[in-house]
Amino acid sequence: MTSHNPLPDTQIGVRPATDTETGIWFEHHQTENGLAPLVDLVALPDGTEAGEIANTFVGLVAANPELARTYQFDDAGELWVQPAKTTNGLHIRWAADPADAGKVASEIAAKPWDLATQGPVSLGVILSGKTVHLALIRHPIAAELIDGKTLFAQLAPQATAVATQTQNDPITQTILNEFQLALDAPDMIADSDFFDFGGHSLVATRVIGRLASKHGIELRFNDLFAHATAASLAKIAHYEAPETDQPADDWAAVTPGALPEKYETRSRIPLSLAQASLWKIYAALGFGPMFNIPFVLRFLDPVDETIFAAAFRDILERHPALRSRFYADGDTVEQECVPMAEVDQLQWFWPSEAVQDPNPILAKEAGYTFDLATELPIRLRFIQGEDGQLLSFLFHHIVLDEWSVNLMMDDLARAYAARAIGQAPTWDQPIAPFHAFARKQSEAGFDQAALDYWTDALKNASDPRPIRAADAAPLAVSESHAADGGWTEIALEQSVTDALYRLSKDCSASLFNTVYAAISVALQRLAGLDDLTIGTSASGRTDPDYFDTVGYFTTVTAHSLRAPDHLTPRELIGNVRDMINGSLPYCEIPIDLVEEALTNGQAPLGEHMFEVFIQIHAQNKLNGTLEGPDQTIRFRQVDPDKNESVLGLQFEVVEDVIEGQKQLRVMMSYRTAHYGPEDVTALTRAVQNSCAAFAGQDAVDRPLAQLLP
Repeated sequence: MTSHNPLPDTQIGVRPATDTETGIWFEHHQTENGLAPLVDLVALPDGTEAGEIANTFVGLVAANPELARTYQFDDAGELWVQPAKTTNGLHIRWAADPADAGKVASEIAAKPWDLATQGPVSLGVILSGKTVHLALIRHPIAAELIDGKTLFAQLAPQATAVATQTQNDPITQTILNEFQLALDAPDMIADSDFFDFGGHSLVATRVIGRLASKHGIELRFNDLFAHATAASLAKIAHYEAPETDQPADDWAAVTPGALPEKYETRSRIPLSLAQASLWKIYAALGFGPMFNIPFVLRFLDPVDETIFAAAFRDILERHPALRSRFYADGDTVEQECVPMAEVDQLQWFWPSEAVQDPNPILAKEAGYTFDLATELPIRLRFIQGEDGQLLSFLFHHIVLDEWSVNLMMDDLARAYAARAIGQAPTWDQPIAPFHAFARKQSEAGFDQAALDYWTDALKNASDPRPIRAADAAPLAVSESHAADGGWTEIALEQSVTDALYRLSKDCSASLFNTVYAAISVALQRLAGLDDLTIGTSASGRTDPDYFDTVGYFTTVTAHSLRAPDHLTPRELIGNVRDMINGSLPYCEIPIDLVEEALTNGQAPLGEHMFEVFIQIHAQNKLNGTLEGPDQTIRFRQVDPDKNESVLGLQFEVVEDVIEGQKQLRVMMSYRTAHYGPEDVTALTRAVQNSCAAFAGQDAVDRPLAQLLP
């Protein structure tokens, strides 16, 4: 943040910034993560005394105050330069190996640069055993001050002959900036692995979309999996200068947290394609609770419920999709944003009530039937049980998808921390409102080329049927409702989980690709199938302007997969990766439009062309912490009981990160009309065995027939 001071003319050395400095200053603050600094690196002879060099650098700054100059605005809005005789730009670091000196230098350079408090020149003294490296790190605003050759000649003349350049080229730095932004990982360097810092397919979609639209850097999804560092991606990226005359959306100029007036009034807006698809099934099934998302959080430390309510109100203000109402008039369904003044008159939050057994209340909340025309599509109810505080965190799916959950939880943590110290949260940037996306998509209509892609890919897909062993006994005829269901957790040992992560990296694939392949093999072998049509969820976020928007974008897609005996896990995982990644540019098209096109409009509502559905909940942030005024408040997600299943057989791969440890769970839900207890046991065993086989030592290049005889 830049300071604003009077800066009296009598202060020695103070001067107005030059036009060049002013231009660079504004470019720095208009660039996400700021402008990349220049880095010069040299190696010194073994035994060089590092302390003497550090003292020489401090003395050099004292003699040349501009090396530590800072930039501040005066009250008239003019940028001034204030030299200083001391520096905070000396960094002494340790590297385990001399070969890592470049990475350490890049890590120092990657730290955010505040030109109001930090001089534009830094020196890194990097120690590794007897070896010393020096890194001169210069912000572009100081390009004219001193170069590496001159500085090193003054600090260590014996090092000038081995000087090397390590600054990132512009494309590498741009890709790195997008990695850091998407993963909230400012410490990433050009050689950091995208997936080691929590990257996955959804984040890859965001990065690739923003690189193309904002920077003119084109990459394919598979490129990111095969070349997972910014440095390696830059070598294969195609660059074309982006258009600069695109008209800005009306939300883009608003201040953080605000919205254009038309989104705060009662203007009605069409549903997005994904929302319209969900509404069709919602209506066909009688507007019941089947599209509720009944999250439950257990707090391991006391949480202030009043602060929590205030923080969530901040979320409702920032993300207007969560305060939508829906109105149906025949086949036309529209939505509108409820103004915050009216939100405060509605009940959507209930504080704790003390109970001995919270389960009946949680079950009642999970089964609540929303009236979406009159109330908000959210309900927050705290319960004080014998084991502490629980929160029933209920949403209707039409306003929230999985990507949005993690966005919401990040913002909630920020809002809670602010409210805990009596302040309103501050947001870094405005978020494009979901209603703007829905309006924009409705005006554009669906992409016929995308629909053609899916109808061609699925024209020969096999018909859905229950996945049962050939010798399974016929199911007893049941009078139960068609959507009645159950669920079970398929346990994976930690060693299997760790091996699946390693296997994914070895195959240049995502964890989802790997688990998807293992599950599909298990099901095809259990049922004796030659191929299997599998549904999955896609982010539906092909417009980079809306990657940070909370709302319902998710579409359901389907793929037809074969897993013959001669394939190896590496080959099958590669097939899955290429199949899914290749379809991502077309994922805005919901499955119901594809099914209608394939059946000439005869597809039954509420039924899909697949029996099996596989999805991943990556980096689940429903396990995490809130920062209170006196302590950190830990919370964990409680898996709810499920007694309904819209889909025939669903596998939810849940990737939890708890206190830095990655854990993997597979939740299987099913329709009881399709699967009995013996089927559930057989399916559980088949999936466990397949995952363990894929995770086995040297399994990656062995034929499936050998791994799963």
